Amino acid sequence: MIAGTHVAFATALYLGGAALFEYQPDLIGWGLAASCALLPDIDLPTSKFGRVLFWISTRLERRFGHRTLTHSFIGVLMVALLTAPLHLIGLGVYGWAIIGGYWSHLWIDMFNVRGIDLFWPSAMRVVMPGNKDHRILAGSKPEMILLICLLAFSALLYPVSGMGFRTGLAHLLGNFDMAREQYVKHVGQHWYRLKLEATDNLTLERISGEFPVVGIWKNGLIVLQGEGLRAVGENLDAHNLYPNHVELVTGEPLRVVGQRINMRGRTLGWLLKQLDQNRTCYLSGELRMGDQKAAPLQDLDRYRPALFSGQVLRLHYARADDLTAYLDMVAAEGEVFMQVWLKSGDPAVELRVNEVEKTDAIPAQLKGFL
Repeated sequence: MIAGTHVAFATALYLGGAALFEYQPDLIGWGLAASCALLPDIDLPTSKFGRVLFWISTRLERRFGHRTLTHSFIGVLMVALLTAPLHLIGLGVYGWAIIGGYWSHLWIDMFNVRGIDLFWPSAMRVVMPGNKDHRILAGSKPEMILLICLLAFSALLYPVSGMGFRTGLAHLLGNFDMAREQYVKHVGQHWYRLKLEATDNLTLERISGEFPVVGIWKNGLIVLQGEGLRAVGENLDAHNLYPNHVELVTGEPLRVVGQRINMRGRTLGWLLKQLDQNRTCYLSGELRMGDQKAAPLQDLDRYRPALFSGQVLRLHYARADDLTAYLDMVAAEGEVFMQVWLKSGDPAVELRVNEVEKTDAIPAQLKGFL
């Protein structure tokens, strides 16, 4: 096969692998795959690598011949051993690009009239297909047609190579479960937005737009709609919005800074005073409140970032604005988990809660009975 066919075939395999195995393709990976797709022909002095490394190619051709050692499993094994350090330093995706590019050359050469000595030093040749009349002669018209087909196939693969077949299918179908699965798989790595067409379970209003994804709630997702948090999902008892068509949109990388805080004897009002008011902070946890203040009436929203029932206050991605009714209530026990989300280039954040004297969790009017 000519060099262009080898590069086109390696490109199709590289992009197809990205779509299937959901790794992120880049120019370095593609360059390694494309260049290594030409490497097995180093045993031919007239090839691309053979002309550059002529002192190696002439010796290989004289000693072993063309399409033998470098076109065998032994050649693949040697390349795999040379790429092993890449896997040890966390660059395994590039190691696989090299191996895949090298193997692509052997694979497509099997369609050549002569085939390859894949099991060298055995003289058995491997060809595809078995009928010689159906195999391809290098540089022939059938190879030019194959080259055009490979280029067209690569162009079709490119749009979905970065997101994967499953994600691309989820976008095409607008399937909520597949979008949620993708979010759960990569949560904490990127900012995400949910391109959503939904029905409000309370008003039956049609909702559409792109909404930032905040977290997970009862087999659904939490999104920021305007100034409020809403739950998206198919459970009508737990979710605010019923999804009709969704797409999960990946944004820039995300950094999460978190801290666990013991709230025993403390109030949420005290905690909020410790936080940077210029940043949105999400609080999650469960607190048992020590005073006897009656629980406030709840509205009909199914998902609530702050839910007070009996003496237990449950927080799930609650923000400062969600805690107004509970700021002066004292926690008898419990913890909250605090998160601040940062974008690329945002200054570093250090979450530091100052230790203060804890408030007595026993109301004054009850102390006389103790």
